[in-house]
Amino acid sequence: MARVNSARSIETSVGSAIGWATDALLRAGSPTPRLDAEVLLAHVTGRDRTWLLAHPEAGFEEGDAFNAAVERRAAGEPIAYIRGFKEWRSLRIRTDARALIPRPETELVVATAAVEIASRLERQPLTVAWDLATGSGAIALALALDFRHELTEGRLRLIASDISTEALALAAENFAEHSVAEAVELATSDLLEPAGERLPRPDVVTANLPYVSSAEVDERVGSLGFEPRIALDGGPDGLDLLRRLLADVPLHAAPGATVILELGVDQVDAVRGLVPIGASVSVVPDLAGLDRVMRIDLPQ
Repeated sequence: MARVNSARSIETSVGSAIGWATDALLRAGSPTPRLDAEVLLAHVTGRDRTWLLAHPEAGFEEGDAFNAAVERRAAGEPIAYIRGFKEWRSLRIRTDARALIPRPETELVVATAAVEIASRLERQPLTVAWDLATGSGAIALALALDFRHELTEGRLRLIASDISTEALALAAENFAEHSVAEAVELATSDLLEPAGERLPRPDVVTANLPYVSSAEVDERVGSLGFEPRIALDGGPDGLDLLRRLLADVPLHAAPGATVILELGVDQVDAVRGLVPIGASVSVVPDLAGLDRVMRIDLPQ
């Protein structure tokens, strides 16, 4: 988005401030200027949007903070980075430039993994689940909360790994804030490289790997201009990391393991061609009917 005009709003009422910010963000190219304005004002004042909309005449004292937030949003910075958190799957996930912002479609990865983990817990004494490229830790956090009892009992072992130590630090903060820090093992690793050596072979693998093409990342449109490149860039066709994982997973995962992947739009056919020989594949569409999550069951 373009930068907002440097002139500052001198309005001090809620209604006037929202109106000014909406106009400024509309000119800057925000696709949701009114919503952005309301959310940012709610953030800096500590009021919820319902209260703000019901009290347009109310004054507030956080004018400088609001102007600064509008400036950041006008420059294209995601709301989640400005506020420092993302509301995702009824959780508040801490977010900043160390990791990708959790997306709605990633909830499908959690739902699919939860069903598979529950099934395995019924038929085997120990299940190992491993979230690759964990980033903010959102997937692992959701699973840790869903299976807190099984983790405490030692029936489930949950690993969250990333090649970025900065991302792992953010994940650790999220786990601590939700009181599951003791339940999740953090590991610095390049995909499943340590599995079968210093870490166990997983029964269930979840992965939201970088799947955006390098050319698209280079354009730096919208949030892509602020989120870490390492979490986005999947190479010329967006499949470099997915290609590596699917080539190596038979060597590092447990026999009969299940791999659950988030994919970009229109990547299903290409990824299907990378699946290990003998594996079965199913696809889970998102709420828009787009195929975004792939489940791969390896042979025994």
